[in-house]
Amino acid sequence: MPFEYFDVTAEVGIRAWGATVSEAWAEAARALFALMVNIDAVRPQRTIPVELRAESLELLLADWLNRLILERDRTGCVFSEFRVDIRPHTNGFILQGEIAGEPLDRMRHDPRIDVKAVTYNHLRVLQQPDGIRVECVLDI
Repeated sequence: MPFEYFDVTAEVGIRAWGATVSEAWAEAARALFALMVNIDAVRPQRTIPVELRAESLELLLADWLNRLILERDRTGCVFSEFRVDIRPHTNGFILQGEIAGEPLDRMRHDPRIDVKAVTYNHLRVLQQPDGIRVECVLDI
């Protein structure tokens, strides 16, 4: 189970797992877009590079997911593929990646919940014996 949702009053929480930090970030992105559309119907026709830096992994997670929401709003695209590379960097971490998707097609993509932003409520990055678990709450 790469991701799941949990209940939060008037919001939605996501929990995602990966063997590495990079995999957990990609699964969190999949969870985000699976709330919004049928990601199985989204074709990776357009690729957008993403580069972010943050002082902590928790802040990097929030910045990553908020950047994806920004790209959705800016381009009118929804995304289904997320390639992420996260490394330690001076004073924190750097994320380099690509997201791939296509313009929203209301008939094919089955629009669902409109996610406005990632909050800092319940924002966690946890090392577990079998990898990384991330958690955050989405403002809907």
